[in-house]
Amino acid sequence: MEKFIGKLKNDEIDYEPPEGEDSGVDWSSYDKAQVNELKNMLSFVKKSVDEAVNRLGFDNESEGRGRPSYSAEDLAKGVLLQQYFEVSNRVAAGFVDLFKEKLGIEEAYSYKTLERAYDNPHVAMILREVFEMSQESVKDEEDTFSPDGTGIPNSIKGNWEKEKDPDDKGSEKFTQMIAMMGATYQLISSVKFPDNPKAHESPYFEPLLEETADRYVQIDLVSMDSAYLSRDNCDLVEDYGGTPCIHPKEGITLKRKGSWAWTEMLLDFIENPQQWLREYHTRSNVESGFSTFKRHFLSPLRKCIGRRRKTEAFARACDYNLKRASYIRRQEGLTTPWMAA
Repeated sequence: MEKFIGKLKNDEIDYEPPEGEDSGVDWSSYDKAQVNELKNMLSFVKKSVDEAVNRLGFDNESEGRGRPSYSAEDLAKGVLLQQYFEVSNRVAAGFVDLFKEKLGIEEAYSYKTLERAYDNPHVAMILREVFEMSQESVKDEEDTFSPDGTGIPNSIKGNWEKEKDPDDKGSEKFTQMIAMMGATYQLISSVKFPDNPKAHESPYFEPLLEETADRYVQIDLVSMDSAYLSRDNCDLVEDYGGTPCIHPKEGITLKRKGSWAWTEMLLDFIENPQQWLREYHTRSNVESGFSTFKRHFLSPLRKCIGRRRKTEAFARACDYNLKRASYIRRQEGLTTPWMAA
């Protein structure tokens, strides 16, 4: 085993990507998806939130004395709109007023009302439902997943790659995002935002995998970097019907210690390194997805209160998925009833 890991570490086993394969991108439909992105996003925000409220069975009629409160439905649309455009509360309130007819918002509201929406438990429930709905068009198509972590800056001065050293207090300038993403369609299947910005990613793998299994019909392959290397994680993937593919590191052995999935994974690597690496490198598509996420959301998180900041970060994950779903519908023709409602 050490021999093979040594070769892998010293680049003596070079990954040879398949040659002559078409990228499969329909550039004409991709162009149309980009041209129509804003129109599609406004439509998807409205339709997904309306459907989420319907599924959750919320009653928007206010009770008690005083001025009627704004509906959680309208507030959730404002939160998604604000994060999509990455603007301040005041500017976002103006956008709500500008797009309220398109979004089906009955009445514009103040920037302070929008700010308080990030504390609203009903808004949080709607966003959670929207996040799940955003994946419905590919739930029986996607079967390959990969977890990874990144940091969303809390300040414009932050740089995750330079400051993520766990011994450096600079990591506190970030909100850590640990997510599972589909390798084929690059939709986020599950996401966590640890309270500790220095949290290790591996303990979050089990809930990420569990939620992914609940949302998708089948899991065939889960590829992970060496941060997730453990027999327990191999067994978890096997329990959900998938094949684990975790990058090995020095010091490991073939001893199963109760985990057949661990030994079988390493034997597959020894018997056919190129095929094994080909499956492992499906996670490159996931890294591309994270890169797309960070290129869209260039602005740091604006909320100072921790719970609001987590809602803000989660709303970005919802927006990312809605945007990806709009592109997938244009390019792949994959849709779901709420999109056409």
